[in-house]
Amino acid sequence: MRILLIAALALTSVSAWAAPDAVQKRYSKDFDRCVNTGDAAEGVQSAMNDCAGQEYSRQDARLNQAWVMVMRRLGPAKKASLRTSQRAWLKTRDRKCLAERDISGGGSIAPMMYYGCMTDETIKRTLWLEQYR
Repeated sequence: MRILLIAALALTSVSAWAAPDAVQKRYSKDFDRCVNTGDAAEGVQSAMNDCAGQEYSRQDARLNQAWVMVMRRLGPAKKASLRTSQRAWLKTRDRKCLAERDISGGGSIAPMMYYGCMTDETIKRTLWLEQYR
């Protein structure tokens, strides 16, 4: 079993190894400012939720930029394949993040949990698209 794990890890891309750190590095300075000032810094949940939602919007825009750059250089067959992959990823991301939101039982932290998940998954996909060949 240990040999299989080592083999699987050897086949894992370098970006996957760095994912947690790479994801955190992609969060914007605006997000850092948002959560460390004003009501969010005081622990006001609605303000923290707003910070998380704004960061998701920024990261979604970055994902869309990466998407356009990748699609520009692909031929028709690869474009079709990537579209299929992207649609599947969107469904998986959305299911995962809705489930994470639901952990809160509908409490006031639910939006922050949802947007945090959406942001992290979107950053991971952006990193993946940036390396797509």
